[in-house]
Amino acid sequence: MQFAAASHVGLVRKVNQDGYLILSEQGKDYLVCVADGMGGHVAGEVASALALQTIREVMQQGVENDQETRLQQAILSANQRVYEQSVQTEKYAGMGTTIVAALLERESIWLAHVGDSRAYLLRGDGELSQLTEDHSLVNELLRRGQIQPQEAIRHPQRHLLTRALGTLPDVVVECRNLAWTTGDMFFICSDGLTTHVADEQLRSILSTAEDLQVKVDQLIQAALDNGGHDNVTVVAVLHDGRLEEEVMG
Repeated sequence: MQFAAASHVGLVRKVNQDGYLILSEQGKDYLVCVADGMGGHVAGEVASALALQTIREVMQQGVENDQETRLQQAILSANQRVYEQSVQTEKYAGMGTTIVAALLERESIWLAHVGDSRAYLLRGDGELSQLTEDHSLVNELLRRGQIQPQEAIRHPQRHLLTRALGTLPDVVVECRNLAWTTGDMFFICSDGLTTHVADEQLRSILSTAEDLQVKVDQLIQAALDNGGHDNVTVVAVLHDGRLEEEVMG
């Protein structure tokens, strides 16, 4: 597998509240995560960093469970730690974060998320699929047919989440499993990308013959060129038929 990642503060924010993680598990499978923190002052940055740190620690404990349970328990542990920190420390009150995390095996992807950070899969034949449903008010209104897609783009509450990590003592983690194969590309991102870059532009950039890191850098640049109003983070993985030890973060 080939990995590439980048994170940018954007053109408006002073602090990058996004974070990402790429972790190898003895070269057998890989964990990738993106977290997009929220909260005043440095609270969002603390929330995303704490969530990623907790997920790393829990996953490295190597408890024998099926992959979905391992991933879910790691995220629930992260929720508990972020929530406890927000309750115990006044300056962190109300902080939270999104999370999108995936365990990548040779033939399967185990995916879990909370919030509006997304996962996508670009098949070798060029078909791009969004794998996650945003836990947001606007997406809920879309699902109910109360607004149209074109209204969602500029809806005044488009960034309001219906589910986040660390804002409540308990959270529902949405999980799924899917197959992938050689030639497929999987990527996860914060909403700083998807707010500014439409699916067709995503597909166009990722379908070029460029190096994977170049593609990721081009996605970040596209978000900046189209406004860059938020932090933007992307982690991409190309299935090249090989498993090898590689750790980034």
